[in-house]
Amino acid sequence: MTSDPVPWEWEFDWHLTNRCNFFCEYCHPQIRYVLNKKHLDEPDPELVVQRFDELNRTCLVHMSGGEPFLFPGFVDLCAGLTRRNWISINTNLASPELVARFASEVDPLRVAKIVAALHVPERERLGLPMAEYAESFRILRGAGFDVVALYVLFPPLLPRLREDLTTLAALGVDPLRAKVFKGVHEGRRYPESYTDAERALILENSGEYAFNRPYLDGMLAFRGQPCTAGMTSFKVTVTGEVRRCASVPTSYGNLYDGTFQPAAEPQPCPAKRVLVLSQCMAYLVEPPQPVSATATAPRP
Repeated sequence: MTSDPVPWEWEFDWHLTNRCNFFCEYCHPQIRYVLNKKHLDEPDPELVVQRFDELNRTCLVHMSGGEPFLFPGFVDLCAGLTRRNWISINTNLASPELVARFASEVDPLRVAKIVAALHVPERERLGLPMAEYAESFRILRGAGFDVVALYVLFPPLLPRLREDLTTLAALGVDPLRAKVFKGVHEGRRYPESYTDAERALILENSGEYAFNRPYLDGMLAFRGQPCTAGMTSFKVTVTGEVRRCASVPTSYGNLYDGTFQPAAEPQPCPAKRVLVLSQCMAYLVEPPQPVSATATAPRP
């Protein structure tokens, strides 16, 4: 998450629940149409905290879903994990009462980042005012949490991007980053299919998000390069299975039942196409340096 020295030894990217109060058109199909059709019985927060304590490592636990705030006992889970570890959260901020409770009960010094994803079409479909999102955003900022708004650059949203950003700025939503869409829309694969005009609009409005240009310039694979994923960083599925990363399903046991065992040394990346470029940049033994989103560079 940062180039500065960090106080944690291991990182876990945890898909902790299938539950979600949104049904975004651009959600990953595996999540939207498969996982969200069944809600597994999530483990008790106390068990998860115990399993992380048993690792005897200081960890950073990234939590996503689904919607993390819908995990049963989520605030208690966060309070328990942050006694020893750090957490980060990707949330849609559509649970204002739980957000307010989280802000009052969880130590902001143990929360590395809160990414507050903006899903404007879904909020409009459900009649959820953007002012409500902004209020939760300001509550978290006011309580000392490092929270950033994230706007997904789904192709149909691009014509309204500037207007939406202006509206959000007027509501006090700052900082705000915009992130390229990765997936298929109307038979075209993105981010490769953005037009030149769309690319320029994206780079102009990326904010501090440093990875839009690498995505747009085709930095989508690191096959054969040594990577610490599976050794010091891991993907945890909704069932507790620990995998190498989002792109590589190599299994290292199960976190919930206590069978998890990490790899002993870095292994070459076998993925033909990576899913989460920011994680690759953090976990590769010799990562390339991303060019600023606003820097001038020729298109490949």
